[in-house]
Amino acid sequence: FCKKMNNIPNGTQNIFGDKMTITLIRSVIIYIFVTASIRIMGKRQVGELNPQELVITILISAVATVPLEDNGMPLANSLIPIAIFISFEILNSAIGMKSAKFRNLIQGKPIFIIKDGEIQQTQLKKLRFTVDDLNDAVRQAGAFDISQVENAIVETNGIVTVQKKAEYSPVTPKMLKLNTEECEVPITVIIDGEIIENYYSNIYKSKDKTAITAVENGEQVHNILLMNISDDGTAYIVKKEQKQ
Repeated sequence: FCKKMNNIPNGTQNIFGDKMTITLIRSVIIYIFVTASIRIMGKRQVGELNPQELVITILISAVATVPLEDNGMPLANSLIPIAIFISFEILNSAIGMKSAKFRNLIQGKPIFIIKDGEIQQTQLKKLRFTVDDLNDAVRQAGAFDISQVENAIVETNGIVTVQKKAEYSPVTPKMLKLNTEECEVPITVIIDGEIIENYYSNIYKSKDKTAITAVENGEQVHNILLMNISDDGTAYIVKKEQKQ
């Protein structure tokens, strides 16, 4: 096999190398362009996409692969359609923010599948939603007994939101008429043994403070996997596992 490879003309090897280089460069350009395009569309999980966002995502993935299959095709033949798809999505979003009718036409409306404790069988049939699907959605929402559900709604992105009946809802401080204080979000100051300055608030900016707090809790910075500081100064520390 090696002898056969050695017998390949140098020109052929150069052409093969050039094609691989072109494919690599095209792949990098398309990857960057598609990633930027998805970022423009916003942060959503695939399961949270509404219909037009899902269509745009599928079209982008299909168009992006074409130049990789044919190096002779101009890269613009892929990038321009992707830019057009993203423009459509931005335009749809802008119009949808101004017009409820257009938004309902494109995205649809939330639909009750359980209302006032009763299963809406007609709506289940329209949505082609089986009883197993309903039970699964209710369990994912934290209600393992469907009789505890007051309302369940299929949102426009397909996610089911559930409201439990009052007697099964968690007790809140307001129900007990208790006074509560607002708490700030804990600040992450160390990740994987490195101090993260970008996460600091105005009251916790110094690397020295972070290191001192870590030492006071009996740990060196490089031995810490995660360290959070709460608004009262309490440190939550997760140590790295020691290598065997």
